[in-house]
Amino acid sequence: MASNRILTWGLPIFFRFHSAIRPFPGRFLWLLVLGGLLASGPAWSQKPSLESARRKLQTIQRQIQKLQGELSQTESRLRNELQVVEKLERQIALGQQAIRLIEEQVRQKEKNIAVLNGQIDSLQQQIHQLRQIFSRQVVFAYKYQRGHMLDWLLGAKNLNQALLRYWYFRKISTSARSLYERIALKEKQLEAKRTALAREVDEQRQWLAEKNAEQRDLEKRRRERTALVAKIKKNKTLLSQALREKKRNYQELQRLIASLEARRETRQLEPATQTRWEKLSGNFARQKGRLNWPVKGKVLHPFGRYRNPELKTVLFNSGVDLRARKGSPVRCVFPGVVSMITYMSGFGNTVIVDHNNGYYTVYAHLDEVLVSPDQFVEAGQQLGTVGDSGSLEGAMLHFAVFGGNKPRDPLKWLKKQ
Repeated sequence: MASNRILTWGLPIFFRFHSAIRPFPGRFLWLLVLGGLLASGPAWSQKPSLESARRKLQTIQRQIQKLQGELSQTESRLRNELQVVEKLERQIALGQQAIRLIEEQVRQKEKNIAVLNGQIDSLQQQIHQLRQIFSRQVVFAYKYQRGHMLDWLLGAKNLNQALLRYWYFRKISTSARSLYERIALKEKQLEAKRTALAREVDEQRQWLAEKNAEQRDLEKRRRERTALVAKIKKNKTLLSQALREKKRNYQELQRLIASLEARRETRQLEPATQTRWEKLSGNFARQKGRLNWPVKGKVLHPFGRYRNPELKTVLFNSGVDLRARKGSPVRCVFPGVVSMITYMSGFGNTVIVDHNNGYYTVYAHLDEVLVSPDQFVEAGQQLGTVGDSGSLEGAMLHFAVFGGNKPRDPLKWLKKQ
């Protein structure tokens, strides 16, 4: 380019002949100040976040591999389809966590790439403007060189005017050198930004490849689970076994709620979360018949005793099972703190929210979980999505209300539909 050629031969002309240069003080100063704004590094702290994400992903992948080893042992012994389904569901839940973690990194990379592209565009514009100024000055210097600048100096009216002209040219020469160095610095910064951009794009490509691999594994496990569940539903012996285990699952859930209540006093929450949680004292008990439904759906199994028509067995339900479309949002019915996120036999992915004064709500059979332990959640906030984890009857939400370590009829707490 012409401006590049000027940069290579223009500077010696300045310093050899002290040429007369037309200054652009206002614009030049503005460009120098603006240029300093982009001299610093990227606006994100990427390395710790990247390393932390990698460690979390490796932990999740180790848990998946451990479950895969247990699956292989189960299959090598007498095959227990119910255990296999449970382990597959645990792997599916971990796989979803891994994918969410990867997606967070991909989104962060997209933000980083956008920032870098903006910085590169700005640097290119600054370099272009600086080169234009420098080019014009070099052209003027070249003209003065050919016009015998020495004659112009000697043509001064007196010594003071000659010295003033000489000082002016020296000043402009120094300014030109500074301008030249600024352009060189900007070009180095531009090259560094381009290198950083290439690195971000490459890392994003790696994360996307990892996501695709996790997605393939996840879909494979889902297909295996679907086939096994269909087989179990056709086998009355296995189905009866699953229903017997469900009774134990309800008892286990009640024991879990009791243990959460027992350790509540020693729980360590963030001060702001603790304050908000304490303000809920006594409020939940006054919400009977006023709570919004956690999901839009129909009652599949009511609270308490109900009869299974296929096996003609009477079962006890600790909550209410709501039939809903898989992937539908599941929302918290009242403010509280996420006391536990776990996988439970017979319930699958489960979120338990503490509303103070011994009141808890339970959301089970979730597909995805979108909250974290010890997080304060508001009424109406999405906790996750409807799924079929832990269920042999398809997608549903098991919703339960516990008060005083006892299950309560959720339909008495929810608004009438």
